[in-house]
Amino acid sequence: MSEKNHPIKDISPIDYSSSLERVGGDKSFLMELLDLYLEEFPERHTQLQEAIQQKEFNLILELGHSLKGSSANLSLIFLQEASFQMEMAGKERDIEKAKKALSLLEQEFKRLKVSS
Repeated sequence: MSEKNHPIKDISPIDYSSSLERVGGDKSFLMELLDLYLEEFPERHTQLQEAIQQKEFNLILELGHSLKGSSANLSLIFLQEASFQMEMAGKERDIEKAKKALSLLEQEFKRLKVSS
């Protein structure tokens, strides 16, 4: 099977070469940043759950935007995309879109944990 035919689930959740480039090739520092991301994500997830439950669209937008930035800084491409979807759900005041984005974030976070 050619590389382009692989299912998305087989693609790494992190672009390691890009991540390493962002930290000047310092693997130890990259691992520290990834560990910090892994530690902080559950709290952000809880905040998103509560914001969705309470339909706090501005908070959904802010949390999605923040998570998008931290995901992008680490080249976590799928988490970045899911975070962008969350940000747009907040902007569009679309609770169903926010719920779908949360599910995608959960799925991609699990993939990241497994790959780390």
